[in-house]
Amino acid sequence: MRRDLANARMGQLVGADGRTYSLGATRIEPAEVESLIESGCPVVTYFAGGRLVWHDEDDAWPAWADARGAQESVTAGRWESPDGPAAVVLIWSA
Repeated sequence: MRRDLANARMGQLVGADGRTYSLGATRIEPAEVESLIESGCPVVTYFAGGRLVWHDEDDAWPAWADARGAQESVTAGRWESPDGPAAVVLIWSA
């Protein structure tokens, strides 16, 4: 399910699942991104201008495929919730 997120602050966001995520690793490799998605982690896309979009379930893989094929620069980071789950954040540069 895709959802826009409006409740983000620098270094922290509240996901559509109600969990608060904080920056864990600023850059992770594609293999780690795929492993996290395979394990059920959501993906958050951060577009230039500050728009955040939450992707879970079947939308996580297409969001990652879009990032991998993008002509723009896209970096992936791992964000973590205090209760354990992680999220992949894809940052699209302008």
